[in-house]
Amino acid sequence: MRFAPVLRSIDILMVAALLGSVVWTFKVKHDSQQAIDRVAILEKQIEAEKNRVDLLKSDWSLLTSPARLEKLVKHYGIQLELKPIEPSQLADDNSLPGIKRPEVDFSDQDDEGFAEVDNQISTGSVAVPTQREAQ
Repeated sequence: MRFAPVLRSIDILMVAALLGSVVWTFKVKHDSQQAIDRVAILEKQIEAEKNRVDLLKSDWSLLTSPARLEKLVKHYGIQLELKPIEPSQLADDNSLPGIKRPEVDFSDQDDEGFAEVDNQISTGSVAVPTQREAQ
């Protein structure tokens, strides 16, 4: 009977630990469910934004179609005093970067070296028959 008060206090501690773990488990479950719900909402928002971007791209392609722009130029060209663009309006010779051409020196190569390359077999090619094989 001496151990009865000690056992009761251990039982009370164990029940309290059990209740604490139950409360903590439900809290974690609730927090994770809230996170899952938030992710679902964000995924819906992302999908809506993707659809909106696709719609805006299609609107842009419709608004900038050459046929539509040509009709608008014919209709409003006189009022807006539109003129065709000259290439000099976009760039002139001084603003364009120069083209660097590679320098190749052919002086040290002989013609026989080029002929030998033609007779070599490379992957997927067919050998040229020699005069002995042709006869």
